[in-house]
This record gives sequence, C-alpha cells and structure tokens, in this order.
Amino acid sequence: MNVFWILFKQNRFLNLLIILIAILFFFLILILVVNLDQANIETKTVSNFEGKNIYQVSDDLIDNKETSFFSSGNGYDTLSDFNNKLLTSSKFISYTAHWQPINLANFKGGDSFDPNYQHGYPPKPTFKLNDKVYSSVMSLQMNDSVFNLNAIQILEGRKFTKKEYVYNNNTNKIPVILGSDYSSMYKLGDNINILVYGKEFKGHIIGFFEPSQKVMTSNDPEVILDKYIILPALTFKTALSNHLPKDPNAQVFFRATLFATTNSLLLTDSSPLEIRKDVDDIAKSTGFEDFQIIGANGLAINTLVSMTKANLKLIYLAIAILFLIVMCSFVYTLYLKVKKNIATYTVLLISGANMNYIKKYIRAEFLLISIIGIIVPLIPFALILSGSLSFLINYLFVSLIFLIIILILIKIVVNKVFDKVDIVQHLKR
Repeated sequence: MNVFWILFKQNRFLNLLIILIAILFFFLILILVVNLDQANIETKTVSNFEGKNIYQVSDDLIDNKETSFFSSGNGYDTLSDFNNKLLTSSKFISYTAHWQPINLANFKGGDSFDPNYQHGYPPKPTFKLNDKVYSSVMSLQMNDSVFNLNAIQILEGRKFTKKEYVYNNNTNKIPVILGSDYSSMYKLGDNINILVYGKEFKGHIIGFFEPSQKVMTSNDPEVILDKYIILPALTFKTALSNHLPKDPNAQVFFRATLFATTNSLLLTDSSPLEIRKDVDDIAKSTGFEDFQIIGANGLAINTLVSMTKANLKLIYLAIAILFLIVMCSFVYTLYLKVKKNIATYTVLLISGANMNYIKKYIRAEFLLISIIGIIVPLIPFALILSGSLSFLINYLFVSLIFLIIILILIKIVVNKVFDKVDIVQHLKR
C-alpha cells in the first residue's frame, strides 16, 4: 500500500489531468447511454409503422347533414356501432390519437401549456364556471394501440385498463395520465376538475409519463407529451341512446367523442382497394356509410423512420470516436507518467520491490482513477434522471466494458514502456 501511494502522489498535475479525463469520459458515456436508450425506444416505435399502409377515416357529416344524422338517438347508436367494429376488426389496427384542447380548473401552470402557445398566438382567456376558473390546456384522446405502437414509458403509475376505455354513465370520474411537466404541480392519485367538450369530469390522475415521450398523430409524425393531459378514447358498449341527455347542448360531448374514434387512423398491410372493402363491409353491417377513406401522411412517417435510424447510427459513431479520443488521452498520459517516474521505480527496485509488483501498482492506480471517473457522473445522474434503475444498469454495464478495455490497454502500454527503458542503466547512476 505504501508503494501505491508513493506512485499515486507523483506528478500531481498529470494525476489531476487524467482524473479529469476519466470523469469527462464516463460522463459522456452516461450521456451517450441515455441517448442510446432513448434512440432504441424511438427505433422500436417507428419500426411499428415502417412498411405499414396508413389510412384515415374521415366522416362526411357536415352542417345540416350532421344535424339531421343526430336528430334522434338512432344516429348516435349507429355511429357507436361503427366505431366498435372498427376497433375490433382483425383486418387492420384502429389507431386513435385525437388532439383536442380541454379546460382545467384552477390551473397554476404557465402559458406554454395553452394550445395556442405552440402556434405563437396569445393564450386563450380563462372563464369561470360553477365557482371554478378554467384554463385551456393541450390534451389527446388515445386508445390502447397508441400506447402499444409508440412504446410510451410511464414514469410513475400505470396506463389505462381496457375497462377504462368504456364510458361509464354512473360516474363523472375519468382516469387521466399527465405529461412529465405536470409532475411538479400534481401527484399520483390527485383529482383535477376538467371540462371535456363542455362536460364536467373529475379527472383522476393514474400516471405520469417519463420526459420526452412521443406519439404519432394524424396531423404530426411526432407529438411530445410533456405538456399534455391524456384521456382514454372512450367507446360505448351499450346503446348510447339509453343515457343520452335531453339537452342538445349536453349532447355535444357524446357527439364529439364518437367523432374522435370515427376519424381514426387505420394501420394495415392491405392495399387501398382491400382496406376500402374491409371498411365497407363494416359500414354495411352497421348502416353508417357517411365517410371516406383517405391516405394519411405516409411521407412524413417514412421520413421519421429514416431520421430515427440515422440518429442511432450517429450515436454509435459518436461512441466510437469518443472511445478513440479518450484511449489516446489515457495512453499518452500514462506514457508521460511512467517516463517521469523512472527515478521512483529505480528507488523502489533498490529497496527490494519487484518489477511485476510495480507494474501491478501502476495498473491499480489507473483503476482507482477510472473508478473515480465512473462514480462522479452518478451524482448528476441521480439528480437529473431521478435514479432510473434501467439507465443506471446500462451505464454501469457500458462503463465496465470500457474499464476492462482500458485496463488491457494499460497493461500493454506499461509493458512496452518498460521494455524500452533500461532500468539497469538507471540503477548504475
């Protein structure tokens, strides 16, 4: 141990330099591991859409035609039946990610949560209803396919259950999942007062998303969920006319909820003619034929697939370049240290130390420096990434691989340096 400390205290400047190099190296490894993990998730997500034909159902119920269709409860039941058969069809995947602003009571967040903010417009004005002040916030109604195909990660809580996608007329509670930016304002299990298409609900918070979670929608290939409130895309398993309110204004919620599912995306391997036939069969069996099948924005999605894969390749390239740079820095610094410590090694040999022991202590010195480099980045890791266990395991695994490679290279370099240095001549001086 005395030999170790004698070697370690030599050349303080070089020791400080190589410690800083080690910390920087493993800190960059942490950043790369986090980005690589996220890139893998995104690659898995876009691969679910790659090669798929994507279509959108678009209803033709406009103005007087819509009024006439919903003039009786039968129209609601017909459209609900059509939606249910779309969702349960084995010929395609019905994908509902419907963008719809909702109103949140007594909201203390900033303007960035407002639907107008991302378009550069002034925020929508607040209004008062039943002694509550409501603000407009961004929201998406999503079905189970969106969660599965986008590989969305939940930081805390859970996703919607199948039962929670079915409208329950006996309660005004509805489960909600919040984007990560809401986590500083609310906690799991809280209830929030919301207006969905003018209907009052008690939103029960069942989960929070991890930061930077993304979903594909019909309008955008990527929507980041950090500032969104996510609602289940509701369906009606019993005749909607059984609990349809008499007040036409109160019927807006049911009408808009039906449209959100009707105008879903359809993901399939089928051709345009095949998908048209499949949906026409559903239309004939339900009696709803006021719709069109149109092609969705496949170009944007294909571009996103290509960009995501390219991003993953860039991360691999960055890891390779980083490895070479740091390896060269380690090797060069090690060479300088060994050269400058020849006199110390000579004294140790005169004192009875064995050359193999000296080499072992040199390797142990660099092992200690590397361990310091691994541990220091864990401090911001715990603060920034909230101690995510998966990230921690990945980081330590990658760090261990690099550490083994570093130690092998150090052993090779030390042997080569000592082979070139004539210790005997130094002993004669």
